[in-house]
Amino acid sequence: MAILTGVGISQIDIDLLAKRLSVVLPDDYKKFLSHYNGFRVSSPDHCDLPYNNVDNNFISFDALFGHKVNNENYDIENINDDIVDELSFISNAVVIGIDPGDNFYVLVPEGEESGVYYWDRTCLHADDKKNNHSSLGEKNALHLYFYAKTFNQFFDLLLDQTIKKGMTVSSGL
Repeated sequence: MAILTGVGISQIDIDLLAKRLSVVLPDDYKKFLSHYNGFRVSSPDHCDLPYNNVDNNFISFDALFGHKVNNENYDIENINDDIVDELSFISNAVVIGIDPGDNFYVLVPEGEESGVYYWDRTCLHADDKKNNHSSLGEKNALHLYFYAKTFNQFFDLLLDQTIKKGMTVSSGL
């Protein structure tokens, strides 16, 4: 099992990215970018993260995006240029990752609703009987489910499901 990461980026590049995305990035996310600049489960092609608020008790994870990485499908600027407008009702939302089925992970860096959310964009869990999750969006129309209060909490859980279970890390994202 393998994890691919990018090559950490400089504080100047992080500041330029934040400006380009029109957000104030939290320190824990900046640290992630400076160290990893992307994080992708490459073998197997995803992992499952525990989430007791859907019927099967997990959501899948494929990658956290990096900045100016080789593959544009994992580039945070490219992805946000394409889809962040769908989240225009949330101030400062940044799409930071993806699952293998084109559902996304969203970072809301400021405000009462700050945290990491799972965006069930394809409505994979829309008909689940369990629906006691916190969500953003009018009448849950966007299926944006709260997952972690901080990026660090989210990333620690991700590390528990990958590296701490024996996946090896190499650069190459």
